[in-house]
Amino acid sequence: MHPSTFFYIIIMVFIALPVYSDDMECQPANVKCIQSLIVTETQNIDESRWKNQSYRDLAVSIAFGGDVDGAIGYIKKINNSDTQAMTVRAIGMALAIHKELSVDEYRTMFKKLNDFTPSILDEGARDIAYTYIAMAQAFAGLDDDAHTTTLVMKKDALKHKAYGETAEIQAERGDFARAMRSINAIDSVSFKNKALGIVSSIFLKAGDVEHAYQMAVKITNSTKKSSALQKIVNRQIGLDVPK
Repeated sequence: MHPSTFFYIIIMVFIALPVYSDDMECQPANVKCIQSLIVTETQNIDESRWKNQSYRDLAVSIAFGGDVDGAIGYIKKINNSDTQAMTVRAIGMALAIHKELSVDEYRTMFKKLNDFTPSILDEGARDIAYTYIAMAQAFAGLDDDAHTTTLVMKKDALKHKAYGETAEIQAERGDFARAMRSINAIDSVSFKNKALGIVSSIFLKAGDVEHAYQMAVKITNSTKKSSALQKIVNRQIGLDVPK
């Protein structure tokens, strides 16, 4: 091959490769190009708070596009544990609510989030991340997985909160048995009573008076129990009591 031909081929290869520079203009439909610009701009942000938020939003969009591993790479660039936890939440909920994935695809995605979460330095933020993963799993219909995720949490208060919020999600989709199972996993009387009252209201709002009542009568706090039962009475007689 003539040397000039060889260099011509090399030049053409480099011309063919996409190069994303600071001053380039992307086509609106070229999401990856725009994301590359976001990366560049985020690196130029001096204020840590805004830099973290930019990485958070970028990570969510990358995960939503199907690249959870790439998204986690940007979560690692966030230097605030709470923001990391909120990013895990946003990714999990975005995919659970807006995507229709198979059970295996959801489990693969949630496993990656679960595997990342132990690296969050602050224990409280770490448990919050687990809470959000469990909620997203419940939204995706993976109730047993949500239960397993909640079990690894360290702080009892956050664990009780996670079970309660999982029960709310299950009640929203009308699954009394699953909601009851989540509530029964709460070993704090006050947290359990609160969850029973909230879930009773959810069933009542959906017109499921029977299950609303079954939740209400399990409340052991007289004030909360009478309030939950009164809501049922008001619904039955068509009385809308202003708050």
